[in-house]
Amino acid sequence: MIFKIMPGLKQLVHYHLSYLPNDLTAGMVVAFLLIPQSMAYAVIAGVPVVFGLFAAIFPVLIYALFGNSRYLSVGPVSIASLLAFTGIAALVKPHSSHFFTLIILLTLIVGVVQLMLSLIKFGSFFDYISPAVISGFTSAAAVIIAITQIPAIMGVSLASFQNIADYLLEITYHLHQVNIFTVILGFSSLWLLIILKTKFHTSLGPLIVIVASIIIVYFFHLEQRGVQIIGGIPRGLPSISLQLPTFDTFLSLLPIAFMIGFISFAESYSVAKTLAAKKNEQLNPNQELLGLGLANLTSSIVGAIPVAGAISRTAVNHQSGAKSNFSLFVAAAFVLITLLYLTPLFYFLPKATLAAVIIVAVTNLINVKDMRYYLKHAPFLAIIMLSTFLATLMIDIFVGLMIGIFLSLLYTFIKTKLLHVT
Repeated sequence: MIFKIMPGLKQLVHYHLSYLPNDLTAGMVVAFLLIPQSMAYAVIAGVPVVFGLFAAIFPVLIYALFGNSRYLSVGPVSIASLLAFTGIAALVKPHSSHFFTLIILLTLIVGVVQLMLSLIKFGSFFDYISPAVISGFTSAAAVIIAITQIPAIMGVSLASFQNIADYLLEITYHLHQVNIFTVILGFSSLWLLIILKTKFHTSLGPLIVIVASIIIVYFFHLEQRGVQIIGGIPRGLPSISLQLPTFDTFLSLLPIAFMIGFISFAESYSVAKTLAAKKNEQLNPNQELLGLGLANLTSSIVGAIPVAGAISRTAVNHQSGAKSNFSLFVAAAFVLITLLYLTPLFYFLPKATLAAVIIVAVTNLINVKDMRYYLKHAPFLAIIMLSTFLATLMIDIFVGLMIGIFLSLLYTFIKTKLLHVT
Protein backbone atom coordinates (compact mmCIF):
# COMPACT_ATOMS: atom_id res chain seq x y z
CA MET A 1 0.00 0.00 0.00
CA ILE A 2 2.79 2.42 0.92
CA PHE A 3 4.51 1.82 -2.41
CA LYS A 4 1.26 2.64 -4.25
CA ILE A 5 1.08 6.02 -2.53
CA MET A 6 4.86 6.58 -2.69
CA PRO A 7 6.11 4.94 -5.91
CA GLY A 8 9.34 6.89 -5.63
CA LEU A 9 10.09 5.14 -2.35
CA LYS A 10 9.73 1.80 -4.12
CA GLN A 11 12.45 2.86 -6.59
CA LEU A 12 14.77 3.63 -3.69
CA VAL A 13 14.02 0.42 -1.76
CA HIS A 14 14.71 -1.68 -4.85
CA TYR A 15 17.63 0.45 -5.97
CA HIS A 16 20.37 -1.17 -8.05
CA LEU A 17 23.85 -0.04 -7.03
CA SER A 18 24.89 -0.32 -10.68
CA TYR A 19 22.72 2.79 -11.28
CA LEU A 20 24.77 4.89 -8.83
CA PRO A 21 27.46 6.29 -11.22
CA ASN A 22 24.82 7.35 -13.75
CA ASP A 23 22.55 8.91 -11.14
CA LEU A 24 25.41 10.78 -9.48
CA THR A 25 26.56 12.21 -12.81
CA ALA A 26 23.06 13.16 -13.97
CA GLY A 27 22.22 14.71 -10.59
CA MET A 28 25.31 16.91 -10.61
CA VAL A 29 24.71 18.06 -14.18
CA VAL A 30 21.07 18.91 -13.40
CA ALA A 31 22.16 20.79 -10.26
CA PHE A 32 24.52 22.97 -12.31
CA LEU A 33 21.51 23.91 -14.45
CA LEU A 34 19.01 24.05 -11.58
CA ILE A 35 20.94 26.57 -9.45
CA PRO A 36 21.05 29.43 -12.00
CA GLN A 37 17.55 28.63 -13.27
CA SER A 38 16.13 28.68 -9.74
CA MET A 39 17.54 32.14 -9.17
CA ALA A 40 16.45 33.35 -12.60
CA TYR A 41 12.89 32.10 -12.23
CA ALA A 42 12.63 33.69 -8.81
CA VAL A 43 13.43 36.97 -10.57
CA ILE A 44 10.56 36.30 -13.00
CA ALA A 45 8.24 35.70 -10.03
CA GLY A 46 9.29 39.05 -8.56
CA VAL A 47 10.82 37.60 -5.37
CA PRO A 48 14.37 37.36 -3.96
CA VAL A 49 16.51 34.65 -5.57
CA VAL A 50 16.64 32.69 -2.32
CA PHE A 51 12.94 31.87 -2.83
CA GLY A 52 13.95 29.98 -5.95
CA LEU A 53 16.79 28.13 -4.22
CA PHE A 54 14.42 26.98 -1.45
CA ALA A 55 12.03 25.69 -4.11
CA ALA A 56 14.83 23.66 -5.69
CA ILE A 57 15.49 21.55 -2.58
CA PHE A 58 12.63 20.32 -0.40
CA PRO A 59 9.85 20.14 -3.04
CA VAL A 60 12.21 18.09 -5.22
CA LEU A 61 12.66 15.54 -2.44
CA ILE A 62 8.91 15.25 -1.84
CA TYR A 63 8.14 14.77 -5.52
CA ALA A 64 10.89 12.15 -5.80
CA LEU A 65 9.04 10.10 -3.17
CA PHE A 66 5.44 10.59 -4.30
CA GLY A 67 5.82 11.06 -8.10
CA ASN A 68 6.21 8.10 -10.41
CA SER A 69 8.57 9.53 -13.04
CA ARG A 70 12.20 8.45 -12.92
CA TYR A 71 13.43 11.59 -14.68
CA LEU A 72 11.12 14.56 -14.03
CA SER A 73 13.16 17.45 -12.63
CA VAL A 74 10.76 19.35 -10.37
CA GLY A 75 11.55 22.85 -9.19
CA PRO A 76 11.02 26.47 -10.26
CA VAL A 77 9.89 26.84 -13.89
CA SER A 78 9.50 29.91 -16.06
CA ILE A 79 5.78 29.66 -16.86
CA ALA A 80 4.62 29.07 -13.28
CA SER A 81 6.79 31.97 -12.12
CA LEU A 82 5.36 34.27 -14.80
CA LEU A 83 1.78 33.30 -13.97
CA ALA A 84 2.41 33.84 -10.27
CA PHE A 85 3.89 37.29 -10.85
CA THR A 86 1.24 38.55 -13.26
CA GLY A 87 -1.59 37.20 -11.12
CA ILE A 88 -0.43 38.67 -7.83
CA ALA A 89 0.88 41.92 -9.37
CA ALA A 90 -2.73 42.61 -10.36
CA LEU A 91 -3.70 42.44 -6.68
CA VAL A 92 -0.86 44.13 -4.79
CA LYS A 93 2.28 46.15 -5.46
CA PRO A 94 5.10 43.95 -6.81
CA HIS A 95 8.22 43.37 -4.68
CA SER A 96 6.43 44.43 -1.48
CA SER A 97 6.29 42.33 1.69
CA HIS A 98 2.58 41.71 1.03
CA PHE A 99 3.50 40.52 -2.47
CA PHE A 100 5.97 38.00 -1.03
CA THR A 101 3.36 36.74 1.43
CA LEU A 102 0.81 36.23 -1.33
CA ILE A 103 3.34 34.33 -3.46
CA ILE A 104 3.79 31.84 -0.62
CA LEU A 105 0.03 31.60 -0.08
CA LEU A 106 -0.49 31.11 -3.81
CA THR A 107 1.99 28.24 -3.76
CA LEU A 108 -0.01 26.67 -0.94
CA ILE A 109 -3.27 26.99 -2.88
CA VAL A 110 -1.65 25.56 -6.04
CA GLY A 111 -0.69 22.52 -3.99
CA VAL A 112 -4.22 22.17 -2.60
CA VAL A 113 -5.74 22.53 -6.07
CA GLN A 114 -3.48 19.85 -7.51
CA LEU A 115 -4.25 17.49 -4.62
CA MET A 116 -7.99 18.01 -5.15
CA LEU A 117 -7.59 17.41 -8.88
CA SER A 118 -5.78 14.16 -8.15
CA LEU A 119 -8.64 13.03 -5.87
CA ILE A 120 -11.27 13.63 -8.56
CA LYS A 121 -9.09 11.87 -11.16
CA PHE A 122 -8.63 15.04 -13.21
CA GLY A 123 -5.79 13.35 -15.09
CA SER A 124 -8.40 11.64 -17.25
CA PHE A 125 -9.82 15.03 -18.30
CA PHE A 126 -6.38 16.00 -19.56
CA ASP A 127 -6.92 13.65 -22.52
CA TYR A 128 -9.68 15.96 -23.80
CA ILE A 129 -7.44 19.03 -23.93
CA SER A 130 -5.55 19.25 -27.21
CA PRO A 131 -1.75 19.54 -27.03
CA ALA A 132 -2.24 22.50 -29.40
CA VAL A 133 -3.58 24.52 -26.45
CA ILE A 134 -0.50 23.82 -24.35
CA SER A 135 1.81 24.52 -27.31
CA GLY A 136 0.13 27.84 -28.07
CA PHE A 137 0.02 28.94 -24.45
CA THR A 138 3.59 27.95 -23.59
CA SER A 139 4.86 29.57 -26.79
CA ALA A 140 3.15 32.85 -25.92
CA ALA A 141 4.34 32.65 -22.31
CA ALA A 142 7.90 32.10 -23.53
CA VAL A 143 7.68 35.21 -25.72
CA ILE A 144 6.28 37.23 -22.79
CA ILE A 145 9.04 36.02 -20.48
CA ALA A 146 11.76 36.82 -23.01
CA ILE A 147 10.39 40.31 -23.71
CA THR A 148 10.01 41.15 -20.02
CA GLN A 149 13.73 40.43 -19.54
CA ILE A 150 14.73 43.16 -22.01
CA PRO A 151 14.61 45.95 -19.37
CA ALA A 152 17.13 44.02 -17.23
CA ILE A 153 19.47 43.81 -20.20
CA MET A 154 18.94 47.53 -20.88
CA GLY A 155 19.44 48.47 -17.23
CA VAL A 156 16.07 50.24 -16.91
CA SER A 157 12.87 49.67 -14.93
CA LEU A 158 9.46 49.37 -16.60
CA ALA A 159 5.86 48.88 -15.51
CA SER A 160 4.43 45.36 -15.34
CA PHE A 161 3.53 43.56 -18.59
CA GLN A 162 -0.08 44.04 -19.73
CA ASN A 163 0.05 43.16 -23.41
CA ILE A 164 2.83 42.89 -25.95
CA ALA A 165 1.98 46.02 -27.95
CA ASP A 166 2.00 48.38 -24.97
CA TYR A 167 5.10 46.78 -23.49
CA LEU A 168 7.12 47.13 -26.70
CA LEU A 169 6.14 50.80 -26.87
CA GLU A 170 7.23 51.22 -23.24
CA ILE A 171 10.62 49.70 -24.08
CA THR A 172 11.00 52.12 -27.00
CA TYR A 173 10.24 55.11 -24.78
CA HIS A 174 13.04 54.13 -22.37
CA LEU A 175 15.80 53.46 -24.90
CA HIS A 176 17.52 56.73 -24.02
CA GLN A 177 17.93 55.56 -20.40
CA VAL A 178 19.97 52.43 -21.13
CA ASN A 179 23.13 51.72 -19.17
CA ILE A 180 25.85 50.92 -21.70
CA PHE A 181 27.77 48.62 -19.33
CA THR A 182 24.62 46.64 -18.59
CA VAL A 183 23.80 46.36 -22.31
CA ILE A 184 27.29 45.11 -23.17
CA LEU A 185 27.23 42.60 -20.33
CA GLY A 186 23.72 41.41 -21.17
CA PHE A 187 24.29 40.93 -24.88
CA SER A 188 27.68 39.33 -24.30
CA SER A 189 26.00 36.85 -21.96
CA LEU A 190 23.35 36.14 -24.58
CA TRP A 191 25.94 35.63 -27.30
CA LEU A 192 28.06 33.31 -25.17
CA LEU A 193 25.04 31.27 -24.06
CA ILE A 194 23.93 30.79 -27.65
CA ILE A 195 27.45 29.78 -28.74
CA LEU A 196 27.79 27.26 -25.90
CA LYS A 197 24.36 25.84 -26.68
CA THR A 198 24.56 25.62 -30.48
CA LYS A 199 28.26 24.99 -31.10
CA PHE A 200 29.38 23.07 -28.04
CA HIS A 201 26.01 21.50 -27.07
CA THR A 202 26.76 21.75 -23.37
CA SER A 203 24.15 21.96 -20.63
CA LEU A 204 26.65 23.80 -18.41
CA GLY A 205 26.38 27.02 -20.45
CA PRO A 206 24.37 28.96 -17.81
CA LEU A 207 26.83 28.07 -15.07
CA ILE A 208 29.84 29.04 -17.21
CA VAL A 209 28.32 32.39 -18.20
CA ILE A 210 27.26 33.19 -14.63
CA VAL A 211 30.74 32.49 -13.25
CA ALA A 212 32.35 34.59 -16.01
CA SER A 213 29.97 37.52 -15.44
CA ILE A 214 30.55 37.49 -11.68
CA ILE A 215 34.31 37.66 -12.23
CA ILE A 216 33.97 40.53 -14.74
CA VAL A 217 31.71 42.59 -12.47
CA TYR A 218 33.98 41.99 -9.47
CA PHE A 219 37.27 42.91 -11.16
CA PHE A 220 35.94 45.92 -13.09
CA HIS A 221 33.68 47.18 -10.27
CA LEU A 222 30.76 47.41 -12.69
CA GLU A 223 28.28 47.61 -9.81
CA GLN A 224 29.66 51.13 -9.29
CA ARG A 225 28.89 51.97 -12.93
CA GLY A 226 25.17 51.26 -12.73
CA VAL A 227 25.16 47.50 -13.36
CA GLN A 228 22.54 45.95 -11.08
CA ILE A 229 23.68 42.89 -9.13
CA ILE A 230 21.92 40.27 -7.02
CA GLY A 231 23.70 41.35 -3.82
CA GLY A 232 23.54 39.43 -0.57
CA ILE A 233 21.68 36.12 -0.48
CA PRO A 234 20.66 34.83 2.98
CA ARG A 235 22.69 31.77 3.97
CA GLY A 236 21.32 28.69 5.66
CA LEU A 237 17.96 26.97 5.71
CA PRO A 238 14.62 28.79 5.76
CA SER A 239 12.57 29.13 8.91
CA ILE A 240 9.56 26.86 8.62
CA SER A 241 6.31 28.83 8.64
CA LEU A 242 2.87 28.46 7.14
CA GLN A 243 0.25 31.21 7.02
CA LEU A 244 -3.30 30.27 6.13
CA PRO A 245 -5.12 32.78 3.90
CA THR A 246 -8.36 34.54 4.73
CA PHE A 247 -11.39 33.43 2.74
CA ASP A 248 -11.39 36.59 0.60
CA THR A 249 -7.68 36.19 -0.17
CA PHE A 250 -8.27 32.53 -1.01
CA LEU A 251 -11.01 33.44 -3.50
CA SER A 252 -8.86 36.09 -5.19
CA LEU A 253 -5.94 33.67 -5.57
CA LEU A 254 -7.95 30.61 -6.59
CA PRO A 255 -8.25 31.38 -10.35
CA ILE A 256 -4.49 32.03 -10.57
CA ALA A 257 -3.76 28.89 -8.59
CA PHE A 258 -5.99 26.76 -10.81
CA MET A 259 -4.29 28.08 -13.93
CA ILE A 260 -0.81 27.43 -12.52
CA GLY A 261 -1.88 24.00 -11.28
CA PHE A 262 -3.33 23.02 -14.65
CA ILE A 263 -0.55 24.38 -16.83
CA SER A 264 2.29 23.11 -14.63
CA PHE A 265 0.70 19.67 -14.55
CA ALA A 266 0.19 19.67 -18.31
CA GLU A 267 3.80 20.67 -18.94
CA SER A 268 5.17 18.22 -16.37
CA TYR A 269 3.05 15.26 -17.41
CA SER A 270 3.71 15.78 -21.12
CA VAL A 271 7.50 15.53 -20.81
CA ALA A 272 7.36 12.76 -18.17
CA LYS A 273 4.97 10.71 -20.31
CA THR A 274 7.18 11.13 -23.38
CA LEU A 275 10.27 9.82 -21.58
CA ALA A 276 8.33 7.00 -19.91
CA ALA A 277 7.04 5.86 -23.31
CA LYS A 278 10.63 5.51 -24.53
CA LYS A 279 11.20 2.96 -21.75
CA ASN A 280 7.79 1.28 -22.25
CA GLU A 281 6.73 2.49 -18.79
CA GLN A 282 3.27 3.64 -17.74
CA LEU A 283 2.63 6.84 -15.79
CA ASN A 284 -0.45 7.44 -13.66
CA PRO A 285 -1.47 11.09 -14.30
CA ASN A 286 -3.34 11.29 -11.01
CA GLN A 287 -0.26 10.11 -9.13
CA GLU A 288 1.71 12.87 -10.87
CA LEU A 289 -0.88 15.39 -9.70
CA LEU A 290 -0.47 14.05 -6.16
CA GLY A 291 3.33 14.34 -6.35
CA LEU A 292 3.22 17.87 -7.74
CA GLY A 293 0.56 18.93 -5.24
CA LEU A 294 2.61 17.74 -2.28
CA ALA A 295 5.72 19.37 -3.77
CA ASN A 296 3.92 22.73 -3.93
CA LEU A 297 2.60 22.34 -0.40
CA THR A 298 6.18 21.74 0.73
CA SER A 299 7.40 24.74 -1.26
CA SER A 300 4.84 26.92 0.52
CA ILE A 301 5.78 25.59 3.95
CA VAL A 302 9.45 26.53 3.43
CA GLY A 303 8.46 29.92 2.00
CA ALA A 304 9.12 29.49 -1.71
CA ILE A 305 7.50 29.79 -5.15
CA PRO A 306 5.33 27.36 -7.19
CA VAL A 307 7.14 24.38 -8.69
CA ALA A 308 6.59 22.04 -11.60
CA GLY A 309 8.48 19.67 -13.85
CA ALA A 310 10.88 21.50 -16.17
CA ILE A 311 11.14 20.38 -19.77
CA SER A 312 14.77 21.42 -20.24
CA ARG A 313 16.11 20.01 -16.95
CA THR A 314 14.17 16.78 -17.36
CA ALA A 315 15.64 16.30 -20.82
CA VAL A 316 19.13 16.99 -19.46
CA ASN A 317 18.56 14.53 -16.61
CA HIS A 318 17.56 11.81 -19.06
CA GLN A 319 20.31 12.58 -21.56
CA SER A 320 22.92 12.58 -18.78
CA GLY A 321 22.17 8.93 -18.09
CA ALA A 322 19.86 9.03 -15.05
CA LYS A 323 18.53 5.59 -14.18
CA SER A 324 16.24 6.36 -11.27
CA ASN A 325 14.78 9.10 -9.11
CA PHE A 326 17.94 9.03 -6.97
CA SER A 327 19.40 11.56 -9.42
CA LEU A 328 16.77 14.03 -8.12
CA PHE A 329 18.05 13.55 -4.56
CA VAL A 330 21.60 14.21 -5.78
CA ALA A 331 20.55 17.45 -7.52
CA ALA A 332 18.67 18.66 -4.43
CA ALA A 333 21.69 17.87 -2.24
CA PHE A 334 23.97 20.02 -4.41
CA VAL A 335 21.53 22.95 -4.25
CA LEU A 336 21.38 22.53 -0.47
CA ILE A 337 25.18 22.67 -0.24
CA THR A 338 25.12 25.85 -2.34
CA LEU A 339 22.50 27.41 -0.08
CA LEU A 340 24.43 26.55 3.07
CA TYR A 341 27.96 27.44 2.00
CA LEU A 342 28.25 29.04 -1.45
CA THR A 343 25.73 31.90 -1.60
CA PRO A 344 28.37 34.64 -0.98
CA LEU A 345 29.92 33.68 -4.32
CA PHE A 346 26.81 34.99 -6.10
CA TYR A 347 26.93 38.49 -4.59
CA PHE A 348 28.26 40.13 -7.78
CA LEU A 349 26.00 38.19 -10.16
CA PRO A 350 24.57 40.80 -12.59
CA LYS A 351 20.83 40.76 -13.18
CA ALA A 352 21.47 41.27 -16.90
CA THR A 353 23.18 37.88 -17.06
CA LEU A 354 20.29 36.21 -15.25
CA ALA A 355 17.98 37.82 -17.82
CA ALA A 356 20.11 36.36 -20.62
CA VAL A 357 19.92 32.91 -19.02
CA ILE A 358 16.13 33.22 -18.87
CA ILE A 359 15.81 34.33 -22.50
CA VAL A 360 17.88 31.45 -23.84
CA ALA A 361 16.14 28.92 -21.60
CA VAL A 362 12.59 29.85 -22.66
CA THR A 363 13.34 29.78 -26.39
CA ASN A 364 12.93 25.98 -26.16
CA LEU A 365 9.27 26.54 -25.26
CA ILE A 366 8.42 28.34 -28.52
CA ASN A 367 6.87 25.51 -30.52
CA VAL A 368 7.39 26.52 -34.15
CA LYS A 369 7.62 22.87 -35.22
CA ASP A 370 4.20 22.15 -33.74
CA MET A 371 2.63 25.00 -35.72
CA ARG A 372 4.20 23.79 -38.95
CA TYR A 373 2.92 20.27 -38.32
CA TYR A 374 -0.62 21.43 -37.52
CA LEU A 375 -0.73 23.71 -40.58
CA LYS A 376 0.20 20.77 -42.77
CA HIS A 377 -1.77 17.95 -41.16
CA ALA A 378 -4.44 19.43 -38.84
CA PRO A 379 -5.61 22.94 -39.83
CA PHE A 380 -8.20 23.23 -37.04
CA LEU A 381 -5.56 22.41 -34.43
CA ALA A 382 -3.40 25.11 -36.02
CA ILE A 383 -6.28 27.56 -35.49
CA ILE A 384 -6.54 26.48 -31.83
CA MET A 385 -2.81 26.92 -31.27
CA LEU A 386 -2.65 30.28 -33.07
CA SER A 387 -5.75 31.61 -31.29
CA THR A 388 -4.36 30.62 -27.91
CA PHE A 389 -1.00 32.15 -28.78
CA LEU A 390 -2.37 35.49 -29.99
CA ALA A 391 -4.99 35.85 -27.24
CA THR A 392 -2.38 35.19 -24.56
CA LEU A 393 -0.01 37.77 -26.05
CA MET A 394 -2.47 40.46 -27.02
CA ILE A 395 -5.25 40.22 -24.42
CA ASP A 396 -4.41 38.41 -21.19
CA ILE A 397 -2.68 35.24 -20.03
CA PHE A 398 -5.77 33.79 -18.33
CA VAL A 399 -8.07 34.77 -21.21
CA GLY A 400 -5.71 33.17 -23.71
CA LEU A 401 -5.73 29.88 -21.82
CA MET A 402 -9.52 29.85 -21.46
CA ILE A 403 -9.99 30.56 -25.16
CA GLY A 404 -7.68 27.69 -26.01
CA ILE A 405 -9.47 25.25 -23.69
CA PHE A 406 -12.88 26.29 -25.04
CA LEU A 407 -11.80 25.80 -28.66
CA SER A 408 -10.21 22.46 -27.79
CA LEU A 409 -13.36 21.15 -26.11
CA LEU A 410 -15.44 22.47 -29.02
CA TYR A 411 -13.17 20.65 -31.46
CA THR A 412 -13.44 17.42 -29.47
CA PHE A 413 -17.25 17.76 -29.30
CA ILE A 414 -17.60 18.36 -33.06
CA LYS A 415 -15.20 15.54 -33.86
CA THR A 416 -17.13 13.13 -31.63
CA LYS A 417 -20.48 14.15 -33.15
CA LEU A 418 -19.15 13.65 -36.68
CA LEU A 419 -17.88 10.18 -35.78
CA HIS A 420 -21.29 9.24 -34.40
CA VAL A 421 -22.99 10.53 -37.56
CA THR A 422 -20.70 8.54 -39.84
